[in-house]
Amino acid sequence: MESATKNNDTVDILIRALEKIDDEIKSAIETIEVMANPETLKGIEEGLQDIKEGRVSTFEEFLNKHGY
Repeated sequence: MESATKNNDTVDILIRALEKIDDEIKSAIETIEVMANPETLKGIEEGLQDIKEGRVSTFEEFLNKHGY
């Protein structure tokens, strides 16, 4: 009985490890897709520049602007 429990624990550990690996692979694919899209990169760069230069709004200002 102890051996079956140990095997189940091992299988559970392997499943969790594979799930984490799967999550990491999906994340890497998403990053590659973003990095491969020039328009997306340009938008990110423009947004970062806006932040550096203070062209930002508070969340409250955003809500007011959009009628919330």
